[in-house]
Amino acid sequence: MALAAALSEKIISFFIIILLGFVTVRIKLLSFEDSKLLSRFALYIATPCAMIDAFQYEFSLDKLTGLGVAMLGVLLATAGIALLAKLLIRPLHLSVVEYTSMEYPNAGNFLLPLIASVLGPDWVIYCSPCFLTMNVLLFSHAQSVLSGQTRFHFSMLYKNVVLLGMLLGLLLFLLDIRFPGPLGDTVTSLGNMMGPLYMFTVGMILGNADLKQVFSNKRAYLICFGRLVLCPLMALLLFAVTGIARLHPDAPRFLLVVFITSGAPTAVMITQFTQLYRTVPEAENASVINLLSTVLCLFTIPVLAGLYQIVLF
Repeated sequence: MALAAALSEKIISFFIIILLGFVTVRIKLLSFEDSKLLSRFALYIATPCAMIDAFQYEFSLDKLTGLGVAMLGVLLATAGIALLAKLLIRPLHLSVVEYTSMEYPNAGNFLLPLIASVLGPDWVIYCSPCFLTMNVLLFSHAQSVLSGQTRFHFSMLYKNVVLLGMLLGLLLFLLDIRFPGPLGDTVTSLGNMMGPLYMFTVGMILGNADLKQVFSNKRAYLICFGRLVLCPLMALLLFAVTGIARLHPDAPRFLLVVFITSGAPTAVMITQFTQLYRTVPEAENASVINLLSTVLCLFTIPVLAGLYQIVLF
């Protein structure tokens, strides 16, 4: 159960950072508007640097194989979770916002610092298949469902600085190119800021939110249960039944990255798409689900990681 303990320790530090962000807004040391500036810095500078830095390791066939196993795991888990979400639409009377909130996890700024802290920075590279797959699906399927349009906006992909950072990092890895001294240190330092910035801004958003609306929404708890518990359990079931965890000696660790992603909170892009295409009440509901799932995952991820360790390690 060492894995669950390590995750718990890191998640407690995340919770403390969230609490600090919450307090700074409540005592008016910082305002909610300041959180938007921090979010922009995290999105356009810290997160792309974290993605590039994840690939700043010597090229090896073993790492390339690990990427392949992780990609297979992502495709398998994504298909299973998509099927699960579809099957739950009718019995749970899910709206399009609830359906997409349940299906799509936050595969970026929550996952990267967690994996780097628990498994080590050289394992962050295996987050890239999760990030790539989720971004393509978010800007195609999720956007289509929430907007009611069927057109795929390719421009949203090549304008995505985090995705571009990941692709640049992958190219540098394949070419076995690493940034020299000061430049490499700068990229690493900025990338290390991503996790604390994200958690701090979550706390600031909570500090500005109506906590009664967030924590008393029974319907939101149901969606969070699907996102944080049912979805990762579906991924774990598929990994165990298909035998994908036996493809490589380190496959359980490669797939652990995918598993944690499958149990991550709702993707922030769902809230943003809802604000763009849906009504104000729907946007508020999406925001509540996102915030609640971010808080609740601090408790669910260590428990699920312990179960994963029992089943696949």
